[in-house]
Amino acid sequence: MFEQLVDKLPVGIGIIDESFNIVYFNEFFLDHLPLELRDNYKQSSIAELFPEQGKFLNRRLKSVFVLQHPSFSYWEQRPHIFPFKSSRPITGEETQMYQNMEIIPIKDTKSDGKLACIFLQDVTAQASYFKAQQKLSEALRREHEKQRQLIRKLDSAQSQLIQAEKMASTGQLAAGIAHEINNPIGFINANMHTFAHYTSNLLAICNGIEKRLNDFNDDLKHQMEALFEANQYGLIKNDIDELLEESTEGLIRVRDIVDNLQSFSIETAEGLQSVNVNQVGRQLISLISAQYNSIKYIFESDHDEINVIVNPASFKQALMNVMLNAAQATSENGFVKLSIIDKGESICLKVLDSGSGISPRNLSRIFEPFFTTKPEGQGHGLGLSVAYTAIEQHQGKIKINSKEGKGTIVEIVLPKQEAIDSSS
Repeated sequence: MFEQLVDKLPVGIGIIDESFNIVYFNEFFLDHLPLELRDNYKQSSIAELFPEQGKFLNRRLKSVFVLQHPSFSYWEQRPHIFPFKSSRPITGEETQMYQNMEIIPIKDTKSDGKLACIFLQDVTAQASYFKAQQKLSEALRREHEKQRQLIRKLDSAQSQLIQAEKMASTGQLAAGIAHEINNPIGFINANMHTFAHYTSNLLAICNGIEKRLNDFNDDLKHQMEALFEANQYGLIKNDIDELLEESTEGLIRVRDIVDNLQSFSIETAEGLQSVNVNQVGRQLISLISAQYNSIKYIFESDHDEINVIVNPASFKQALMNVMLNAAQATSENGFVKLSIIDKGESICLKVLDSGSGISPRNLSRIFEPFFTTKPEGQGHGLGLSVAYTAIEQHQGKIKINSKEGKGTIVEIVLPKQEAIDSSS
């Protein structure tokens, strides 16, 4: 009767032994398995049935068997642990199942052996609702931004609108960066939770050795070996490097993103300064790639360092607007390339993208203030106008070549002279 009840539950229940072999699946699991596997799943390893997630599942199971503590995985962290489909209650649309998983340690009452019980919950409906709420919030945010920009257009002069474009561009980057920071922090916290248990075991080993140092003999040797074995030192030694590596990578990502944001942030100081164009270009690619991360970024320069005398704020804003336009116009798996060429008396910056390109009828208007081909509310039409004005103020030139459906090249030429009339 109990097994019949478990089979009727709307959650997946699976029992796994210490060799990671499947002992039992309830009907929830079996219904989602291919027909040819439903009769022969027992004693198969979990990694054989689900090879793409085998490493992750084995690692979680190993942690549960050793530490005898439950392990949790939520859909926000890893949405699709098992490759199951789910139908939405209202629309009936079949989609990839979003899952919450909990693994708890249990014991075999007959053999007293260790087992692990996997509880799998289909949270597709909740995840869909959450994502719908996110889309609604984003739509409301865009509508609010649109209203704010309309009021600004009515109440402000063109110079105030240019400043608004600066803030809007910075806001776009900040949103992507905040999301990017949350990801590494999430898995660092998860790993550190496991690492705390490992550290406790290692300290137990060290304390045990310390108490027996004065009795170093054969008996002590056996005690030490037993202590290492009791605390699963072999497992900890093998697993700790991977945990530390993941955590370190996350910390490096957070540090680099924040450092680049601080270095690249729009400066308020006016006046001309020497700027390392290579450094600005690399920082800009790092920041934009945090938000538009489905495309490839390429950086090329014929020198390690190229300096130019510019107003840092307006120069960075101009280059950022051009690079953002390129990233936004490029579809997934495309590329954006920034090339910096030292021509002696001047420097040339080329931004090449594999995006959708610009039609001939729009190309002649591309630098006009308020001209945009983006949907209503997604652009003010000031990005390239601001870039054009900034480059002209530096006695430079900016031009665009584009083929619709092929991509776009924006070429910026700036003089390297040490005295530019800042009032021009």
